Amino acid sequence: MDLNYGINGSISADAARPITINSSTPIGIVATVNQGSTGLMKFNNATEGLAYIVTNSITEGTLYAALKGIELQGVNCPLVVQLSTKAATEAEDITNVLAGIDELRYADAETGIDLKNGLMIAPVHSADLSVGAKLDALSTKLWTTGLTDDFSADEAGFKAYMGNFGSRYLLHCTGYYNADGILIPNSAIMAGLIALWDSKTPFGWAKSHSNRIAKGVSGSPRRIEYLDGSDCEARRLRQDGGCMIVKDIGWRTYGFETRDIDPIWQSLARVRTFHRMLAAILKATKWARDREADELLSVRKSIDEFLNELIGNGVGIGFEVYFDELKNTKATVTAGKFYLTIKFQDMPSISELNIELIYSDAWSEVLINYINGEAA
Repeated sequence: MDLNYGINGSISADAARPITINSSTPIGIVATVNQGSTGLMKFNNATEGLAYIVTNSITEGTLYAALKGIELQGVNCPLVVQLSTKAATEAEDITNVLAGIDELRYADAETGIDLKNGLMIAPVHSADLSVGAKLDALSTKLWTTGLTDDFSADEAGFKAYMGNFGSRYLLHCTGYYNADGILIPNSAIMAGLIALWDSKTPFGWAKSHSNRIAKGVSGSPRRIEYLDGSDCEARRLRQDGGCMIVKDIGWRTYGFETRDIDPIWQSLARVRTFHRMLAAILKATKWARDREADELLSVRKSIDEFLNELIGNGVGIGFEVYFDELKNTKATVTAGKFYLTIKFQDMPSISELNIELIYSDAWSEVLINYINGEAA
């Protein structure tokens, strides 16, 4: 029955919806232990994980070095850990680690920690090609960054290892590093460092994490030649997508590139930025699904405001948001299918600065005037 009398009201919204990106970066770890429970578990931070090691009298395996490398960086991010019992042979360990990487797919359902856009490591064991390839496969699926290890004795060995990959979802780390009295694989140190700097500011995830101090590192058993301003081993490795820690006013990370065949996606900072942006946009616009098509105006406003915020905070240079007239045809509109195009240019990192020092005699007259006692 119609209500013909009285005062009737309703509530609606015509406004941009906020789009936010969480700056916390979770880390997924696949490791081995000789004591304690196995399977999938979570720790609120690395310190909690190290307490678990003490409680369970764990003395062997790869978990301790992984947690210590992360803890030394001072980060307080959540960890999803898949543990298997340290086996009698390396081959058995590899088999268990491969199965463990698969288990990280269920991290959100089992632990409440979504690894999407996070980090994944399998310290030490990722030096095995099959483990590195498995990390790549899952990282591609979850939009995470997988960090691999390599312990080759020289430049040629590391390059040979990296030659098996061409992914935008992997960061190839090399070497053990002396830290806190033990040798820690670079993947663990780098994972902790990335997670730390991601969370330092609301938009830390959009930055390159090369040229950052690796806390706790005091040396490495493998020497890597690093020379400012000239050809050297470190430069050549970085050009191939390698990531290392070099001594340069402290022990600093060097390299934050992928081995993707497309030069645009060889910047790991750009890859991570675009995926975080896309994930945030998809999540924030779910409310519009199955609503009337005129709500798309609010969707576009929301994205405009979000991108303006990114530009204002130095994440990007410029953007354009529009419904493409070629893609959005009469037929697609009738079907309720719409295409929204977002063009965005991120703020590039300075990977190379070329400084030219030139001798010029253009100021000779100043000297002559001075020694003649004349005013300049």
